[in-house]
Amino acid sequence: MQNDAIITQSPIGSNAPPRPAMQPNPADPLEQFLHWFLTQGSRIGMVPLLGAVVQTDKVASIIWYRKAPFQVELFIIPPHYIVPEHTHPNVDSFEVYLGGQINFSHTGKYTTHWENQIPDQYGCSPLRGTVTRVRPNDPHGGTFGPSGGVFFSVQHWLNGVEPHRVGFDWDGAVVGPEHMARVVYGDAVLKPELTPKDAASGEF
Repeated sequence: MQNDAIITQSPIGSNAPPRPAMQPNPADPLEQFLHWFLTQGSRIGMVPLLGAVVQTDKVASIIWYRKAPFQVELFIIPPHYIVPEHTHPNVDSFEVYLGGQINFSHTGKYTTHWENQIPDQYGCSPLRGTVTRVRPNDPHGGTFGPSGGVFFSVQHWLNGVEPHRVGFDWDGAVVGPEHMARVVYGDAVLKPELTPKDAASGEF
């Protein structure tokens, strides 16, 4: 696959999950898993009985699916939130936009702008189903508008590390003190205050 970002769409008004815009690369296990997840995975997920939900500095993470080395987390981000640029040293992922107001950044630049979106006839964003590749060394982050934001993180865990919370595999500035205390892998940094520049350094 040549591009880091893949645009996907669902039929308007359909309850079906977004469908990848192209067939997955047979040499890329994460593309294969993403394709399976979006086309054949359970619509109600495979949320575990134990450890299903973690909330850290007001960010909720739900384990939607886990079978090593793959995992899917559903993230619910509160309104007016900043996620600073960071990387995940042991994770290759696709981020799948579901809804809300998200300015997602990749390598310092915003790839989505919620301010420019007009809801469709069902109230959804026209960018619903947008998928962005985030490799282990790709800095990424985001800012969130008054509606907050919701997205899937579809993950391939690397280097023999068992899947756990992707937010605890983190290089860079964290979202808050609770987050700082829970990072397991990576070099985390706690800043006294976060600004939009922290989420997309190339935009300022």
